[in-house]
Amino acid sequence: MPFLQTVILFMINRINGQRTASSVFHLLKGKKSSQTIQDAKLYQLDQWFQTVPFLQRSMFDQLIEELTGRRLIEPSGDQFVRVTSEGKELADQFTETVQSFTFLNGWKLQDCANAFWKRLSLTVQVASHLIYQDASYLPVTKDESVQRWLKAFLSNSRLSRENLAEQLHEELFLLLKEAPPENPLLLVLRLTGKKRTGKTIEQAGELTGLESTEYWFRFLHLLHWLIEQVMVRKADCPLLFAMVSDIYEPVTLTQSTKKTKDMLEKGWTIEDIMSNRRLKRSTIEDHIVELALNVPDFSIRPFVSEETENQVLQARAAFPGTRMKTIKEQLPAVSYFQIRLVLAKFNE
Repeated sequence: MPFLQTVILFMINRINGQRTASSVFHLLKGKKSSQTIQDAKLYQLDQWFQTVPFLQRSMFDQLIEELTGRRLIEPSGDQFVRVTSEGKELADQFTETVQSFTFLNGWKLQDCANAFWKRLSLTVQVASHLIYQDASYLPVTKDESVQRWLKAFLSNSRLSRENLAEQLHEELFLLLKEAPPENPLLLVLRLTGKKRTGKTIEQAGELTGLESTEYWFRFLHLLHWLIEQVMVRKADCPLLFAMVSDIYEPVTLTQSTKKTKDMLEKGWTIEDIMSNRRLKRSTIEDHIVELALNVPDFSIRPFVSEETENQVLQARAAFPGTRMKTIKEQLPAVSYFQIRLVLAKFNE
């Protein structure tokens, strides 16, 4: 079974018959809708968020069809999906492997990782060609924003072409020699220089003895770890820090939610924000739920009383693993927004 298919089975096991298979697809693709963001947090699947941006719907549907054919998953009413007893057994076996991906954090790092990898791979390529005074090469990325960034980076650097390559090598070696969670070769194989072409995902997987999707996830795991190491040891790796510092966000929020957060902090009410931004109440409520999910010190008290909060938590405890609709039926006077907010705050 492809590693990606096992990840999908693991995720379906987590959603426990409360979401459709499409919700898993949107999580892996990184759809930044309020529902997908909330699913990622509530079902503790945020580490997988946006980790397979290249996933095509046809490929995903085929993997789901194969899981169904092998009787590892089955429909669960209302187009939801759940694992069978055989599927749960296999998903549980995979749990130990998942726990080894300690540093994989798609929700927090994947946007940063995408940009960092483009910057790093282009810088390595350019530094290599500068040593040979060779300008006749095709950039490894066509992303113009990355090319502009590199031009500014090189113009601000006081290093000679030889020292640039040497220091970049030293910084990477310093970090990658100290107990990385994956084989450093997973990253090194992908880099392009004057006398070598970086390997594709498939080629690198074959060279390292890994199925291509397992290689991809382990490559990401290493890349996410490297980013966190750079942030912790920025004094030891100033070049790498320069590649990360402006794109690393310790708290990840959508841009629209950031605007709502700023307005709430200035004392604006939901109604004020709705009027000013010309957005529906449900949209602003989605933003507030996203804040409760992602900002540790965000207080939900302006929207939910302590009494209501306790009622929701008690109902959740009495009916674990049930859908929000069940809690609403037990607490008709409490709005869905308040239920979502409490569950988000306590990551239920």
